[in-house]
Amino acid sequence: MAEDTPGGHLGRIDAVPDSLFLGRGELASLMRAFDWASTPIGPPESWPQALKTAVRIMLTSQQPIWIGWGTELTYLYNDPYKSIIGGKHPWALGRPTSEVWSEIWEDIAPLLAKATSGHEGTYVEAQLLIMERNGFPEETYYTFSYSPIPTDDGSPGGIFCANTDDTQRVITERQLSLLRDLAASAAESRSVGQACERSAAALATDPQDLPFALIYLTDLGGGHAELAASSGIDASHPAVKPTLALAGGDKPWPVAETFRLNAPVVVPDLRDRFGVAFPTGGWRQPPTRAVVLPIPASGDTGRSGLLIAGLNPFRLYDSAYQDFLALVSGQISSAITNADAYQEERRRAEALAEIDRAKTAFFSNVSHEFRTPLTLMLSPLEEALGRDGIADEQRTLLGIAHRNGLRLLKLVNTLLDFARIEAGRVTAHFTPVDLSSFTAELASNFRSALDRAVLRFVIEAPPLPQPVYVDRDMWEKIVLNLLSNAFKFTFEGEIVVRVGPDPDGRHAVIEVSDTGTGIPEAEIPHLFERFRRVEGARGRSIEGSGIGLALVQELIKLHSGSIDVESEIGRGSTFRVTLPFGSAHLPADRPRHAALQVSTNVRAQAYLDEAIGWLDEGGDADLPPASGAQDLGIVSAPAAGRPHILLADDNHDMRDYVARLLGDAYEVEAVGDGVAALEAVKKRRPDLVLSDVMMPRLDGLGLLKALRSDPAVADLPVIFLSARAGEEAKLEGLEAGADDYLSKPFSARELLTRVRANLDTAAIRRTALRTEYALRQEAQAARKHAEGILASISDGFIALDEQYRFTYVNAAAERLIASTAEELIGKVYWDVYPMMLGTKIEQAYRRAMTERVACEFESYHPPSKRWFELRVAPTNGKSISVYFRDITEQKKAEAALRDINEQLEEQVAERTAELQQKEARLRTIFAASYTYQALLDVDGVVLDANRTSLAGIGGQLEDVIGKPVWATPWFGSTPGLPEMIRSDIAVVAAGETVRRELHVNLPAGAGSICRCARCKTRRAR
Repeated sequence: MAEDTPGGHLGRIDAVPDSLFLGRGELASLMRAFDWASTPIGPPESWPQALKTAVRIMLTSQQPIWIGWGTELTYLYNDPYKSIIGGKHPWALGRPTSEVWSEIWEDIAPLLAKATSGHEGTYVEAQLLIMERNGFPEETYYTFSYSPIPTDDGSPGGIFCANTDDTQRVITERQLSLLRDLAASAAESRSVGQACERSAAALATDPQDLPFALIYLTDLGGGHAELAASSGIDASHPAVKPTLALAGGDKPWPVAETFRLNAPVVVPDLRDRFGVAFPTGGWRQPPTRAVVLPIPASGDTGRSGLLIAGLNPFRLYDSAYQDFLALVSGQISSAITNADAYQEERRRAEALAEIDRAKTAFFSNVSHEFRTPLTLMLSPLEEALGRDGIADEQRTLLGIAHRNGLRLLKLVNTLLDFARIEAGRVTAHFTPVDLSSFTAELASNFRSALDRAVLRFVIEAPPLPQPVYVDRDMWEKIVLNLLSNAFKFTFEGEIVVRVGPDPDGRHAVIEVSDTGTGIPEAEIPHLFERFRRVEGARGRSIEGSGIGLALVQELIKLHSGSIDVESEIGRGSTFRVTLPFGSAHLPADRPRHAALQVSTNVRAQAYLDEAIGWLDEGGDADLPPASGAQDLGIVSAPAAGRPHILLADDNHDMRDYVARLLGDAYEVEAVGDGVAALEAVKKRRPDLVLSDVMMPRLDGLGLLKALRSDPAVADLPVIFLSARAGEEAKLEGLEAGADDYLSKPFSARELLTRVRANLDTAAIRRTALRTEYALRQEAQAARKHAEGILASISDGFIALDEQYRFTYVNAAAERLIASTAEELIGKVYWDVYPMMLGTKIEQAYRRAMTERVACEFESYHPPSKRWFELRVAPTNGKSISVYFRDITEQKKAEAALRDINEQLEEQVAERTAELQQKEARLRTIFAASYTYQALLDVDGVVLDANRTSLAGIGGQLEDVIGKPVWATPWFGSTPGLPEMIRSDIAVVAAGETVRRELHVNLPAGAGSICRCARCKTRRAR
């Protein structure tokens, strides 16, 4: 076997000149040591010059190169080529090319034959070659050329092959193309099923990386996964199941494990597992392995799934392959999510469209239903107003009802028109009319209202060159709406109506201009949107449905016309309507005939009455008193001292009605908006405010906010009167701070009752506030008194709340802790004194705070070198108080006293020891003396006696101890001697010394020798 390895061909290293195998690389060394004589090309010395030159070029090149020489194309290669030949290095060196690349010989043999048979080389780009470089077949792509190496006679002697590895580039481009296709399919999918099908179609474009693929999606219950799409495999294949149980085992696919791990699971040995071969995809042999990948769900409601993909039989399932498949799974998930979101948005849009259709139908039906009761209201009112003999008071009330009934009819008609337009059920009856005279006639209805408002009214309507086809009823609504809008927002100046042809002569132009408040530029693009209202716009009234201009635009569009507006804040606005001349623009299915002339009086009167109602002077004198408190059984207050009520409402009829309703019991002041209400409050404080919510200049909510922010009137009771009904509107008002909320329409009795109840509540509240104020004053005085006491005491005092924040610091505490109250109040004790954490002080504070137990202790403060005595006690609520005083001097005095006592004790101990020594010596002398000696106390009682004196009387110490000395045998037997001895003892007790010579009679048997003796007594201790 030695010949099968390069070592088996090693010969003499010095046999080959170093000039042939150049370089220090591994291959140069191997070639120098190789036994080339055992190969068909022989030893290097016999190599033709062409081969030597080619070898030198190959070994010095950084390009992967191999050389085949001779009839067997003996294999030589350089160091860069080792990455291509892989595990066959160094075995391939010196072997025939057909043996080295046996697995791809069918692919390269024709190319080699062409290059070796003549003088023309070959060149291929990104050639697919299934190589077995590392023990397994592997997909590779190379760009290479086979160039013949000529011998000395010019014939091809071998092959020179330069290589470029394109494997990664080709695979990457292929995979990127698939990911692009998946992304494109996600963008184009409109349903989850379509997203899965298009994703599968995209997967089919890369059969090399994905020979087959199955996409499963979980059902709503989450127990099964259903097949959504497939690619590269027939639906009848045993591996393709319509549904897969998520909780089952690993048959046929490991679905449960994939969901449990939330990670890919590789399935090996597909043929053994299913008993049949799988589709080959883009290869000549089927895949042997597959992988089951989870398709993650996006969001809480997204659908998850599985991707089962066959693996490339000629690629390792490495990290790069895994990352690519994860991207594929993610792209499919995104496609499903996008499609699901699109479907959800589509369902939402359809639901909104259905809601819109239902709303339109509702408006249409309700508007129709409103017309019947309105007819039954307006007709009897008109009939009653037409009768003679009705009292002026009744006529005025009937006029109010009739005027507001017409206003309601106008609103109903507007809603109905708009609903019919949106539903596409409007039929316009176009009639050729003299637009100038018709428009001037309509506009003239507003002259009386403008005169009363002191506004100049100009109508410029010269005859037009030809008639204009319009629906007379629609045109009436257009003109009246535009004029009503101009009047509403114009307070001074003029309103001008102009009719004329445009410069090109093909259109009629109608302009309505005013010198009103103007429209903000940002609002102009939205001006014709339905229900659009310009916030903060100053007008005569804030009332309106918000669809007037939207209806105008829709009606003009039905005439094939257009409307635009020019406006400037503070200077006014111009609405310009353009209508085409002639009838060519009209729809073929629209009637064109001379429709009946319809009287415009009723509709115009409704607009006119509404406009006049916006004027401040709108006819108070003509209105009779309405039902008052007395009529409703409520006792009126006397004229003097009646509660003052401020009423704010922009509707003149409503102001008059409420004012007259409350006038019997209260003094009512009525204003038209929130600004006027604030000015009235500043002049005179009312007892109660009644306010509408929607008003010009300043609405009810703004008025309420202004009142509540002013301390002087913050306690005023406020009742909202609003047409905004419903729980949400009521809660909004109450949450804003209103005391009560009354929705329109309301009954007179309910209004009077609520006014009285709120006035009574306000009175109770004021009494409670006065009581509370008095109690606060008393509490404040008590607090000041307590603070004065605390400030005057010499002990420091601090108070801490439940968060251990300083709430009070007296003057003594400021002095003792060298911090001011301003620096401490509100701060947490532990933040100011962190060094106290973990000390006895913290334990005492926390025990007093939590266990509500008082404690007293002493504490040393190292930074200041001072001692403090502290008394910590719980107080009312969750707080504690701390009394402390400086006891440093006391501690110093105690320490000094202890030192003195210790010194005295030492001195006493020394003196006692000295005395004890002396006493011991005296006792020795006392006991051994041959003279009579006794020790007495100050009263003369015997304490001790020596042996000599006891021998003299023949007695024992017990016989004399505790007896007066004069009564002992020493002196008792001698007449007159006891009295003398007693008096001498008294002298000695006084501090003097007595010396005597005595003659004593001792007891018989003790001796009777008489002799003189000297007796000395001393004071006993």
